[in-house]
Amino acid sequence: MIASMTGYGRSDVKTSSQEITVEIRTLNNRFLDISVRLPKNLSQFEDEVRNLVKKHLVRGRVNISINVKESANDNNGSAKANLELAQHYLKQLKFLKKQLNLSGNIRVEHLLPFTDIFLMEEESEDLTGLWNELREAIEQALENVKKMRHDEGNELSLDLQKRVKLLDHNILEIEELAASRIDKERERLREKIENLTSIDAVGEDVNEGRIEMEIALLATRIDVTEECTRFKSHNKMFLEILESDGAIGRKLNFLLQEMTREANTIGSKAYDADISHLVVMIKEEVEKIREQVQNIE
Repeated sequence: MIASMTGYGRSDVKTSSQEITVEIRTLNNRFLDISVRLPKNLSQFEDEVRNLVKKHLVRGRVNISINVKESANDNNGSAKANLELAQHYLKQLKFLKKQLNLSGNIRVEHLLPFTDIFLMEEESEDLTGLWNELREAIEQALENVKKMRHDEGNELSLDLQKRVKLLDHNILEIEELAASRIDKERERLREKIENLTSIDAVGEDVNEGRIEMEIALLATRIDVTEECTRFKSHNKMFLEILESDGAIGRKLNFLLQEMTREANTIGSKAYDADISHLVVMIKEEVEKIREQVQNIE
């Protein structure tokens, strides 16, 4: 089953203390290029995240964004009043009251704006537990990415199969045209010789042996049997690779290079407008296939 390199996956995992959101986007790339965006307090897990991605994906540009939000009912620490600082503020408030001749009593709410009198004592994080929860969220997102990539890969496979079958059809047409060219060339050469040589005036017959020798030499120069056979072999292998598992993009690219090489050779031997036209169609179709293959893992 082939896989596209374009995909998106998201997962949301809620625990008793946290809400973890993972988003993964993948794009085309010749190699596996991973970009990780983590909260600052989780930066120590970057290598683990990269290794996890490598277990699931082989090629492509991978952008992974991780966000961790503390649950509303989570109590990661406890507040502790700084009594010494609170007494200092109270003393200063009493001094101001006296100096400004203010009425009323000083109450607790008058101290609340001074938030530094309350200290939060953070509890130590359970890093092992945190990584286990984070890994679960990442793996869920990766599975979603892989599903989307495989779904798109199936669509690509169907399109590529149609295009390769069209290439096969064009090659068969070239073989049929090439098979009839020898007889046509024989007649063309004979007519050319008869036009250049006045048989009646000279009283000599055309040298049939010489004509056949010229035809044999010409047939060698214009024969495209080997090129067509290799092209059909490339087509067959292309379809077989489409049915295989794993990363196949590089293999398909190599076959497309060979197809282009064979098409160019057929075109250089053509000496025929119909064959040349088919070669142009083949090269256009190969280029369309190449564009599609660039998105295959």
